[in-house]
Amino acid sequence: MATRYILAPYVKAGIQHDTLYLGFGSIQREFTDNAQMRAALALADYWREPRPRSDALHFLTHVIGMSEPNATDLIAEFVAQRAVVVDGEIDTADRYSRHHLFYSMAGASPHKVQTRLRSRHALLLGCGGIGSVLATALATTGVGRLTLVDDDIVEPSNLTRQFMFTERGVGSSKVALLSTAIQLRFRDVKIQPISRAVRSMRDLEGLPHADLIIVSADSPGIVGLVNQFCVKNAVPFVNVCYINDIAVWGPFVIPGETGCWSCQDILATPNGLDYESAATISMINARYQAPSFAPVNLLASSLALLDISMYLGGYGSVKSLNKRIGLWTHDLHFEVQDCRRNPNCKICGGVQRGTAPIDE
Repeated sequence: MATRYILAPYVKAGIQHDTLYLGFGSIQREFTDNAQMRAALALADYWREPRPRSDALHFLTHVIGMSEPNATDLIAEFVAQRAVVVDGEIDTADRYSRHHLFYSMAGASPHKVQTRLRSRHALLLGCGGIGSVLATALATTGVGRLTLVDDDIVEPSNLTRQFMFTERGVGSSKVALLSTAIQLRFRDVKIQPISRAVRSMRDLEGLPHADLIIVSADSPGIVGLVNQFCVKNAVPFVNVCYINDIAVWGPFVIPGETGCWSCQDILATPNGLDYESAATISMINARYQAPSFAPVNLLASSLALLDISMYLGGYGSVKSLNKRIGLWTHDLHFEVQDCRRNPNCKICGGVQRGTAPIDE
C-alpha cells in the first residue's frame, strides 16, 4: 500500500501584504503568485485527509489544472518542508504529542526521538536555578534516567528562581526534594540523588557513567575539572550558567570531535600580570556575589535545553558545538566565543578524532 500523507497539525495559513504564508517558523513557505497561492491552499486543504502522493498529483493536475512538473514540484516541497507527515506518525492523544510536533518540524521521526530519549542518562552537577529547571524539563521530556548531584540545602533566597522548591523545604537537601518533585510529574524516570560536593577528580570518578554531564554548579574551577575528567573518559558535557545579566551556554564538548573547555582562551583571568596587580584583582573578586535573576536563569536553561534535547534525542543540530554563546539580556544581542579544537591543547590535544561520536 502506498504511503499516505496528511497535513501536519502545526501548519497554519495566512495572507499578509499579498503574500500567502503557509506554515510559520522553520517550515514557513511564502507564495506571491496568485496561481501558486490557489494551488498551495487547495493542496493543503486536500491533504486534511490522509492520501498518497499519487492521489495528490491527480488532484492538482486534473482538478486544479496544474502542469504535471509544477504539481510534482509542489508536492515534493510539501513533503520536504514537513508541511505533510506520514499518516499515523503523530498521535495527538500521546503524552508527548506536542513535543512530537516539534521533532517532526525538525525533520525527525518522533517515535525514534522518543525511544532514544527514553534510553538516555543525563547527570546534572548543580541543582539550583539552572540545574533544577533542566532536570525537570529533561524528565518530563522523557529522558529515562537522571543523576542529580549537589550538596546544597534550600535557602529562602533560592525561592525567587528555583521553582521546584517551597518554603516548607528550606533547610532540606536540594537533590532529595528535587527528586521527589520530579517523580510526582513523571513517575517512570529513574532518578539517583547524590548529595555531594565535587571538588576533585576522585569525586567525579565516583559518579555513575552518563551519556551527558550538564554542569550548572558555580564552585570555582569546576568546569575545568569536569573538562579534564570528560576528555579523559570520553564523556560529552555542556556548561550552562549566567554571568551577571548574560545567559550563557556552551561549549558543548564531545571529546574526540569538538574543542574542549581549554582549547581557546575564553576566560578573563589575572594570568600574566605582575604580582601586585594580580593580588589586587584577587581582593576585588573576593567580594563578588553574582546577581541571580529568574529570567536570566530561565533563558540560559531554555537555550541550553534545545541543544541538550537535540543531542540526546539525535535530531537537529547542536548550536553550541565549538562555541560558548551568551545572550546579553539588557539589549538582546548574542556574543559567541570561539571554542574550536586546538591541536596543541594541553587537555585534549592528544585525543584522537572519532573516539566519542555524537550518535550511538
